[in-house]
Amino acid sequence: MYQEIGKVEMNTYKKIGFTLAEVLITLGIIGVIAAITIPTLIQKCTNRVVETRLKTFYVKINEAIKLSEVDNGEKEAWSADNSLDFFNKYLKNYLKYMSVEDKQVKKDSNDWLLVKLIDGSGFLIDIYAVYDKDGNQTWKTNGGHFIFCPAARNCDKGNDYSKWGKSQFVFGYWPAGEVAPKYHANRGVEPYLNAWDGKKETLYTDQNYGCNDKAKNFYCTAIIRQNNWKIPSRYPHKVHL
Repeated sequence: MYQEIGKVEMNTYKKIGFTLAEVLITLGIIGVIAAITIPTLIQKCTNRVVETRLKTFYVKINEAIKLSEVDNGEKEAWSADNSLDFFNKYLKNYLKYMSVEDKQVKKDSNDWLLVKLIDGSGFLIDIYAVYDKDGNQTWKTNGGHFIFCPAARNCDKGNDYSKWGKSQFVFGYWPAGEVAPKYHANRGVEPYLNAWDGKKETLYTDQNYGCNDKAKNFYCTAIIRQNNWKIPSRYPHKVHL
């Protein structure tokens, strides 16, 4: 009788066990599922960080400009010799930041200034001007470009179109209306909309400024802004930090 019970228990034990082959198959299935889902989860987390930092930058930089106007008058009348002069006059005392670095490589290039922020992001300022081959300034505005980088390490230079819409995002600042008055005059730092015809589809398809692999991705920031600072499902690029 005891032997029979022992046999039953042993048989039951054999039935609830797993063979090595079954374990390996299970692990393989788990590995395949993980390989499929983990990159998607990581990308979703990256998107959330980029979205949050984009919105925070937009709010903070325009708050700084409004505070500066109290002391320095209306922004439409501000004037600066270059990007560093602009920062020192109009932003330095109204914005929390870590460091400032001149990124102009040569005399006839854009006057990029890198500002690193306390959350690890950063932005490049270019108080826009045109230079000849000898470095002489032939035309300038009192505004320019702000290139925001959710991770400051990606702000190595401003005219790297391969990064725009991915790890760099373009804003325009022309409050006096020198460029794109319909979208930038009397405003602060806004997603770049120079030459936009007002059609949502053009933000994606424009041959020069559109958010696509064949253009320069100027309008990518505006697409995210118009979607309440959320990267839309049809957004054509993977963003990264």
